[in-house]
Amino acid sequence: MKVQNSTYRQCGPDFKGMQNVANKVAKTFANMGEIGEGASITCDFLGKALVVPAVIMMASNEPKDKKEFSALKNPVAATIQLGLEVPVLFFGSKFLGKLANKGFFDKDPEKFSYNEKLFRDKFIKTIEETSKQNDSIKDIAPDLIKDINKNGYTKKMADGFEDFLKSLDEGAKQDIKYSFDRFKQAYKNQFHLKNRICFLAALALTPVLCAIENWAHPKIMNKIYEHRNKNKKPLIFPDIDTFIVSTKENREVKK
Repeated sequence: MKVQNSTYRQCGPDFKGMQNVANKVAKTFANMGEIGEGASITCDFLGKALVVPAVIMMASNEPKDKKEFSALKNPVAATIQLGLEVPVLFFGSKFLGKLANKGFFDKDPEKFSYNEKLFRDKFIKTIEETSKQNDSIKDIAPDLIKDINKNGYTKKMADGFEDFLKSLDEGAKQDIKYSFDRFKQAYKNQFHLKNRICFLAALALTPVLCAIENWAHPKIMNKIYEHRNKNKKPLIFPDIDTFIVSTKENREVKK
């Protein structure tokens, strides 16, 4: 399967329904644009919090209490992981983006650059200069510039730019396409840089995650069991001895 091109290679029996589903999934992922560490954390959380506990409860042959103890450990771990990794990803990405846009990681920007802002500004300037010389794009150029300033590089913006290019002659098209490619490459360089560093930071947090999980999980389970036992209705005769004593008392009263 090739996600970006939305193709599917049949590896088994020719089931048309399965092929259609696979193609739809591929197109969905292709339309999502860049999938980075944020999507990875989300999928990991959903798997641990929902899928793994459900599998344990349905497939395990252990007693119910033991299955619950094992199953609920995963949502606890997923929640702790989410609480630690999301701030690392969010604030770490912001911090790294600011450094990259100041040229902190660049040695030779003309050959390879992480400075997305530098090439975004150059691209916007190229659009402005090109629109002054081409009446056909004067009306659509401001909307494109506004979108870039607000959202940066996105798949939607890239698709709109392809339509923008169709209105230009070959000479202007080459210049603006070159500027766009530099902007796109700088964006991707920065995107992958932030994801790799944030992934390493999240990996370094693994011992902390395990320590918090081992401390929190038993305490949470004890609270759950205490609450459950508190809400249980008491038996009329909790044990056989009480039952016998009560029966004898009833007989004496009747006599």
